[in-house]
Amino acid sequence: MPADARVGAVAEAIVKVVYAPSVKRLFRVHIDPTQDGAEVAFGVIDRVRMEMLNRVRLDELLSAVKK
Repeated sequence: MPADARVGAVAEAIVKVVYAPSVKRLFRVHIDPTQDGAEVAFGVIDRVRMEMLNRVRLDELLSAVKK
């Protein structure tokens, strides 16, 4: 963890999610003080998961994500 990492960034992200209207709430929030690329990797993982669920016809599990 970088010495200058702001622990308050996590609290700020939580407040932002809690106060967002439910239709605009993000599926996943990233706080990455190391800037190691996790946000990009999770985006790819989410896309692959959605494609797999569509392929096996379980896309109804994505209803919360599609909103």
